[in-house]
Amino acid sequence: MSSCHPLLMLAATIGGNFLIEGAACPRGSRTVYPALMLGAVLSTLVFGFFLALCGSTVCAWLLSMALVASVVCGSNIKLSVLDEPLVFSDLFVLKNFLNHPRFYIFAVPGPVRVVVVLATVLVLTALGLAVWRAPLARHGWGVGIMLPALVALAALPAGRLAPGPDLARDISRLGLTGCLFVYWRRWRQQPVAPRPPAPALPAQLPELVVVVQCESFADPATLGLPPDIPVPPLPGLARARAMASQYGMLEVSGFGAYTNRTEYGVLFGRNAQELGFRQFDPFLTADTESKAALPYLFRQAGFETVYIHPYDLSFYNRNTMMREIGFEHLQGRDAFAYTPTATAPYVPDSDLAHRILDTLHASRKPLFLYAVSIENHGPWHDDTHPVHHYLHHLAHTDAMIDQLVTGLERSGRTARLVFFGDHRPSIPGMTSAGAGRSTPYAVLDFPPVPMEQAQKNISARQIHDIITSPCASERSSLRAKARAAR
Repeated sequence: MSSCHPLLMLAATIGGNFLIEGAACPRGSRTVYPALMLGAVLSTLVFGFFLALCGSTVCAWLLSMALVASVVCGSNIKLSVLDEPLVFSDLFVLKNFLNHPRFYIFAVPGPVRVVVVLATVLVLTALGLAVWRAPLARHGWGVGIMLPALVALAALPAGRLAPGPDLARDISRLGLTGCLFVYWRRWRQQPVAPRPPAPALPAQLPELVVVVQCESFADPATLGLPPDIPVPPLPGLARARAMASQYGMLEVSGFGAYTNRTEYGVLFGRNAQELGFRQFDPFLTADTESKAALPYLFRQAGFETVYIHPYDLSFYNRNTMMREIGFEHLQGRDAFAYTPTATAPYVPDSDLAHRILDTLHASRKPLFLYAVSIENHGPWHDDTHPVHHYLHHLAHTDAMIDQLVTGLERSGRTARLVFFGDHRPSIPGMTSAGAGRSTPYAVLDFPPVPMEQAQKNISARQIHDIITSPCASERSSLRAKARAAR
């Protein structure tokens, strides 16, 4: 089996992988040349690597085909669940997948999980046998095949192939694996866009600035649910909107996932256009902009800065990154005395609300507090009607908002509360990105000041600006002076 000529098996690998990639979605109108060229070079590299590793051409061929098939299958599953194909930054998430499988495994169909486990066992067994039996010369063939592919990839004009990110276009033009490689190269090459020094925060800020990022928080009336699903009222959201100086819908880039994209936009004030190829996982390069982050600015202005997320803070490296960007105090899962259950594996939003209010009450200086809720993260443990489980937890998030509004009203201190949903939920058969991606947000100032209420649809970038704007009483005074001047 391992005696097939390496070049013959290389040709079979290139042809087979090109056919497999034809099943990658979104398909669009295929343009053959760039995809074939990139696919051939990448297939050569992968085949050469596996041949150098195992010394069997048949084994290298099977492993190369299996790798491309796995990438295509994974990308199509991700597209169906999150309305986005596989991107290069997802490879960095593999560590999170291994450490926090419950966050991801529910999106993988059961039969696929079984196939992956069986295939892994078979591949490792075949690989061990191949390495043991292969002649040394075949390993040398693998190295010889790899080297020209590495040279070709190093000389690749990635900037001309992908001037800017456009996944639907580039998967059709470059192929899925070609798009993954070129986007990674562009991400590596892209310098951080220069930005002017952040201005000092205004002196007229409230004593307490509270930002709450609500997991999978959406207005159920906007989700396009089937008519037989009763849409529950959200009295907390309704009350907050009635009291808000500004509210509306927040335009977010992700659907069903990518909390970190919305979080970055709010904390750093960067939109997708400014981030370029960094937009797919901006946390990876957050250290390059630490002095532009909200906690850094508030800390420079004399505020105490607190970050609360009742989950493992090593997820997305928050335990390190949040300190680097200016948060003095971090509170993660270990700070909450909660025992998970099968149907409620995450810290309840009511516990988070109590912790936020206790932190505010204990503060003796101006405070900037950023909290990220976790209760309503999938999976929603109801195989028959997961949407009912989602709506059950959504009501708890709504109650959390009401708790915070009441607590800040009673605090007797000037305060600003900003809350928003990080993304809509992805519930197969119930919700889809076709109904939209926007989530509710609201900005409330305490004590409330009679002023004209604004209803606007905005981006995460604009939330950043709102958080650092003068308090409502000061804005009302400025507007009155402007009207008098006219």
